[in-house]
Amino acid sequence: MRRSLFAVLLLGIVISGHTEPPPVSVSDARVRWLPGSLPMAGYFSLTSHASEPLRLVGATSPAFSDVMLHQSVEEAGMAHMVGVDAVTLAPGQSVAFSPGGYHLMLMDSKQTLHIGDEVPITLRFSDGQTLLAPFKVVGAKGE
Repeated sequence: MRRSLFAVLLLGIVISGHTEPPPVSVSDARVRWLPGSLPMAGYFSLTSHASEPLRLVGATSPAFSDVMLHQSVEEAGMAHMVGVDAVTLAPGQSVAFSPGGYHLMLMDSKQTLHIGDEVPITLRFSDGQTLLAPFKVVGAKGE
């Protein structure tokens, strides 16, 4: 009887800890593979479920020496990339990290990656929260 009561209490604690949605979610996470030592790009959609603004301030991955937040911009008819310090999401907002916009620059791969592999990337937020997400390695055309 005592074990049953303990199991029910433990289950209640586990279930109660999962009733609130996480403050942010990631979908369609992928890394665009490039050959050799060329930098790769990480794309995904980030959605805030928080009641306050969230600021994505960085990312890390054990598969790369450096991961940077970048944005593609066009100035005077020329497209180029610039580093960004943070991307802010309003409550309920989604931001697409996609070609031609925000993206992760993945520098100096520490391992040989192949299309179909999964790469763990941890997103870091200004409030100290982190979110670990699996990114699927895809070809240049997204396959």
